[in-house]
Amino acid sequence: MPKILVMGAAVIDIILKLDKLPKSGEDITAEHKETVVGGCAYNVANVLKYLKVKHDLCVPVGIGNYSNIIKQQLKEDGYDVFIEDCSEDNGWNLSIVESDGERTFITVPGIETKWKEEWFKNINIDEYDYIYVSGYELEGASGESIVNLLQNKKQKCTIVFDASPRIEYIDKNVLDRLFKMGTIIHSNRKEISVLIGEENLDAAINKVYDITKKPVVVTRGKDGCNYYSEKESGNVPTETVNVKDTIGAGDSHTGGFIAGLCMGLSLEKACELGNSIASKVVQNQGSKLK
Repeated sequence: MPKILVMGAAVIDIILKLDKLPKSGEDITAEHKETVVGGCAYNVANVLKYLKVKHDLCVPVGIGNYSNIIKQQLKEDGYDVFIEDCSEDNGWNLSIVESDGERTFITVPGIETKWKEEWFKNINIDEYDYIYVSGYELEGASGESIVNLLQNKKQKCTIVFDASPRIEYIDKNVLDRLFKMGTIIHSNRKEISVLIGEENLDAAINKVYDITKKPVVVTRGKDGCNYYSEKESGNVPTETVNVKDTIGAGDSHTGGFIAGLCMGLSLEKACELGNSIASKVVQNQGSKLK
């Protein structure tokens, strides 16, 4: 089995349920569903753990109430703590779920957005065959630090980059360097258009592939998942399910997709596994499969 590094954030998700988002100045009530550990990297790792695919999870842990919760959860899950930094607490999300299951995040950033090159002393980057990276962690100075680390990966290592809704805030130079490292782009429909400046989906996928020369995967919610490479392309439909909430849906698809690649599945079959896992996640509250 290839060796996998999942690198990114673990944060606290405070999940609220309400009928619909309030208008400015409105006063509404909501139901607090739960407070759990989340974050893109943690969610991806949870899927790999669920599928029994061995991996390492590298998330910064700070100091404070939220960091203590995260550190305890990592211990319970059997993860080593690669990075500890006592300069500040981990961040948190207010995850608001409307009646149709759609989620809206309000994020208070923490230590997970302040990546530093001195953190990498415990990471042997050249050991890994697949490395997951999220766009959330590539904003600002963190992006330069992470890309500097990734340039030391072994030549045959494949990066899986999950673009994230914050793609427009990432420095173009950071993205240009990342795309030349043998990187699979995994995004949703809106993100790939923002990423490449092209509204037409097929044209956007082709433009990205022309740059990376690696497979491109685009999730489309109820319309399934598009994939493209030099050897194969198409759409993988997804089953219709009763959506409880969409928290972690994209992360879970990425986790399933990476697991599929590591199992030796074709691009199409890896996307099918991603669809299947995402369908399970949206039928549950929150992002964690148990």
